[in-house]
Amino acid sequence: MDDYSIELDQETGQHCTLRLFTDVTNTSEIREKLVAGNLRCCVAKASLMTDALQAVIAANKAALGAKRNRLVTRSVYTEVLFYLSMSKNISRSLAEFGIGDNDRNILVLLIHEPDEREALLEKISESVKGERVSISRLREFTDVGLVRKTYKIEEDELRCSNLTDAVVSRISCKEFM
Repeated sequence: MDDYSIELDQETGQHCTLRLFTDVTNTSEIREKLVAGNLRCCVAKASLMTDALQAVIAANKAALGAKRNRLVTRSVYTEVLFYLSMSKNISRSLAEFGIGDNDRNILVLLIHEPDEREALLEKISESVKGERVSISRLREFTDVGLVRKTYKIEEDELRCSNLTDAVVSRISCKEFM
């Protein structure tokens, strides 16, 4: 199965790895582990993700914030959810992009040192009861209507841009909006 891994901004010294799961049956258990700090990752609703780039941009901003001691939230992983959202309200951002009990398709995002990757992925795989699928299938799980509503993307904008570009530009400019 294909994951997606990329080096983040060199200033951070960190990498980002994405893993996609479908038919997940234990989202409430995963969320409990996240809240308790027993899983070092971010878990987002796959329905709101248009492309790996969207997640990587948010992860990069979160990692830079952590490196500069400028986190808005308590951890680099909640920071990713905060940056994915257009809201400046932390609770709303976490509720909007974080997983709920009924979410069955989830995107797991790790921010890690290069040598931590395998151990972190193993712990994630042990914790998720669902089918691991290739990250190349991410768009199959995107709810375009929900993405457009969440990011307030109008039809006019999509005539000169694609959905991922529209989303990424909003994430990139969040501080200025």
